[in-house]
Amino acid sequence: MVKKDFITSIVLMAFSISVLVMSYTMPRLERRGIDPFSAPGVVPGMIGAILLCLALILFVRSIRRGGYRLFSSGKSVDVQTPNTGAVSRVSLTLLISFLYAIGFLGRVNYSVATAIYIFGFICLFEYRPGVSMTDQKKMFIHAIVQAIIGAVSITLVFQKLFLVDLP
Repeated sequence: MVKKDFITSIVLMAFSISVLVMSYTMPRLERRGIDPFSAPGVVPGMIGAILLCLALILFVRSIRRGGYRLFSSGKSVDVQTPNTGAVSRVSLTLLISFLYAIGFLGRVNYSVATAIYIFGFICLFEYRPGVSMTDQKKMFIHAIVQAIIGAVSITLVFQKLFLVDLP
């Protein structure tokens, strides 16, 4: 677990630093006369800073416990085979998230793209093979309702509350 903590802490540090950089480059809205602490980049910046602190704590803890010795000589490496179901779910999540980010955003209206993403995500993970479509009708209706409510809510919060220009 110590080696996993070491690797995870490095990934989290890189991610949190990128969040800090991107939040710093967000518009500060001086032209609107808005208080600097209500700028759109403040909350992501604070989350990035907190995540960086926690990643540093994890990093130091893993180093103290020897996590930096990824490939220790003379010892057999304990290789755990990952659960294929978990690997396929994570891979599918990454695939549809990349499709959403690269394929839809900027090309399709943000609310529509987000609704399609939420609907597709729910349907992919709630679909039960071997069960007739009529028996799964309720799941599809719930997915449509959740997608619409989620997309509208996310759009309104980012546009009206956080004053973020959406693609």
